[in-house]
Amino acid sequence: MLYFPDKSAQENEQFSAMLDEINNHLVYVLTEKLGWHDAVNPEMSVGGGHVVIRFENDGQRLVFRVPKFGIMQLKRNMMAYRYLGHLDIIPEKVYHDGKCIIELHADGGPFSSKVSDAVLGRMASQLSVMHGIQTNGFGPLNFDLQGGYPSAAAYFQDRAPLALDWAEMDLTSIQTDALTAALAQSATVPDELQSAPTFLGHGDLWRNNILVSQDGFKIVDWDRLGAYPIERDLAFLWVAGLCASQRALFYRVYAKTVNRSLLRWFAVRHILQDGSLRLSKKLKKIQEIDLLMHE
Repeated sequence: MLYFPDKSAQENEQFSAMLDEINNHLVYVLTEKLGWHDAVNPEMSVGGGHVVIRFENDGQRLVFRVPKFGIMQLKRNMMAYRYLGHLDIIPEKVYHDGKCIIELHADGGPFSSKVSDAVLGRMASQLSVMHGIQTNGFGPLNFDLQGGYPSAAAYFQDRAPLALDWAEMDLTSIQTDALTAALAQSATVPDELQSAPTFLGHGDLWRNNILVSQDGFKIVDWDRLGAYPIERDLAFLWVAGLCASQRALFYRVYAKTVNRSLLRWFAVRHILQDGSLRLSKKLKKIQEIDLLMHE
């Protein structure tokens, strides 16, 4: 098997052996399955969910992914192609088997406020179609359109509680109290979430998983494709620094009713989980989110 449980294995021989096995599988797929001679300019990286090797062949840039947490990651990617392939929002699939997937490299950079109105409008239209597919249960898909948990409460009860690294010593007591309150609020599943209908959603839709070019976009990492309220995906709108007119454009094209209270809940959870932000920055972004409640 090519899967491994956590990043701590990077420091031991077992991890090195697994990377060798992944590389060997890539060579096998390229030569025996695809009839290609070599991977040009290969670059390997280890992310939160995958081991990734980017390479070139015949002038094309490709991405070879091996999931870290099991075959269901690949199955959800295949379900994404099944249900959403017609929307042209997923990088083109070149090959897959029970261990890996190869896709065309998606051009562009992470989603930001620099996105053009044309691309933002297209994104709203395509996400509206995806969020029109009704599902059952909650959480990543187990099969077809069935989430792996019976309810939102069961799903979040099975998640590790949010925590902050309080090592920053420059916070005031007021800031510390505010962040502590945000943690407590995020730990409580809102009643609205319990009763909210679920639809097909990406499940991890944030700026690095939305790659935007001058004239289009692609969404990557579909491992958490599942049954969610639409607000889980749409939280990216409130953490990406879009201006009011950009958000208004998105909502106008998206044309679905959005629960701002749930949107705030998901957005705050995302901010608290963002390891790239200092605590003071987390608090500032949460305060910005609160202003959007009255927009």
